[in-house]
Amino acid sequence: MNFGEKKINTVLGEKTADELGVVAPHEHVFINLTAFFDKHSVYNVEHPESEKVSIKNLGTLNLDPYALKDNLIYEDYDVQKEEISFFKRAGGGTVVDLTLPGIGRDPLKLRKMSEETGVNIIMGTGYYVSSTHAPKVKLQSEEEMSADFVKELTVGIESTGIKAGVIGEIGISEFFNDDERKVLRASAIAHHKTGAPINVHINPWTTNGIESTDILLSAGVNSKSICISHIDVENNLDYIYKLLDKGVYIEFDNFGKEYHVRREVRNSGYGLFVSDIERVQLIKKLVSEGYEKQLLLSCDVCLKNLLKTYGGYGYDHVLKNILPMLDEIGITQSVINRIIKENPKKYLFGGE
Repeated sequence: MNFGEKKINTVLGEKTADELGVVAPHEHVFINLTAFFDKHSVYNVEHPESEKVSIKNLGTLNLDPYALKDNLIYEDYDVQKEEISFFKRAGGGTVVDLTLPGIGRDPLKLRKMSEETGVNIIMGTGYYVSSTHAPKVKLQSEEEMSADFVKELTVGIESTGIKAGVIGEIGISEFFNDDERKVLRASAIAHHKTGAPINVHINPWTTNGIESTDILLSAGVNSKSICISHIDVENNLDYIYKLLDKGVYIEFDNFGKEYHVRREVRNSGYGLFVSDIERVQLIKKLVSEGYEKQLLLSCDVCLKNLLKTYGGYGYDHVLKNILPMLDEIGITQSVINRIIKENPKKYLFGGE
């Protein structure tokens, strides 16, 4: 790959493609998802608001990862530093941190983390799902909103001088609404002004990636600058093929999440998860059909029980565990390298 003089913003300044190393295209270094905690929907937990994540309740969290409020927060800097260091030691070079306002984005802590671990961190701009929007989002026009995104991509976030490098993960809820559509259109405007790629969060049990993609394509965004996240919770083949045929990247980013959510708490926007081997088998099928150039792999580490500290696989799960599974199932090393090394950089830099 030759990206010429192209560079992308990290929290420590601009980097070339060669400086990024191996990229995890969808992660969260710090996050607060407590906006989605509902103690009334929790099944069979006595103190869901105050009980801390421990080995005693990992079984409960495998049946409902949202059962404990504490599972939805990363705020211990030292724990996160150790976790990111595992990724570095496994050969990782860059984390794309897609935490946005409303769910705990912290540019200064990300800069410190990058300085102390040696891992490049590319930060996102935009707005997540509407339930986390600040009141101003409803009042802004698309042009005003896009101007905010452009400022964060070209000048910096607030007074920090720390620039975002990607747009996203732009949040689309189970019930797609007009505010979220407006954010998508504003993202398209910001993309045209900066060239930054767009990552779209889709509620994993819906097919809202179709409409999201159509909105961006109709606004003139090149399909190679669009990534639709979370397609690997149900492995809905009809949905996946429709996205692939539109030319966008699709992201297998739930590796490590193999939950059999209790039926008592399931609903149309929160259900079962397939296993990692089922994800790997689907990747093999898509590769055999010629789609390997549109696949991205990550873990979307966003819950405490996904961290090694709390019994999970951590940020290096793809590098240490999933790549050997891909090899074992018969995917060649050249294809693995394309998926894990070339595709993320082509997406980030707009390469063909």
